[in-house]
Amino acid sequence: MRYNFLCLVFAIFWLSGCISSRLQSQNAKTGTRTVLDQQVISWNKGDLNGYMQGYWKSDSLQFIGKNGVTYGWEKTLQNYQRAYPNPQAMGKLAFTVLHVNDINPTAAYVTGKWSLTRTIGNLEGYFTLLFRKIDNEWKIVADHSS
Repeated sequence: MRYNFLCLVFAIFWLSGCISSRLQSQNAKTGTRTVLDQQVISWNKGDLNGYMQGYWKSDSLQFIGKNGVTYGWEKTLQNYQRAYPNPQAMGKLAFTVLHVNDINPTAAYVTGKWSLTRTIGNLEGYFTLLFRKIDNEWKIVADHSS
């Protein structure tokens, strides 16, 4: 009888760990995808400030692009404004998420592809994003886009 009870307790703990891991992974996938979807909507409306809401509003935000490393939310916004000064330069953005890897309940990294469809010439590349759940919201804390 005691053996059966211990087996039952072990099974419950094992299953709860599996469920917790699955929910954690689903939470990261859903949370990060929501941020990226909102960024696409904002970008395609020409709203760079709205697009930037997906990023951690901190001087510690890290953005790595073709010109090197940029630190800070404000500096990253300024770089976007300089590179994409009007709707023609911005074009229409699309993301293809290739992989979401949950690191722990409050961190995930995402790899994917970005593309801009523009009348002045299309652009495309790849990204790796580090997300953290800050104040119960998923935010990009590091972006490496090429």
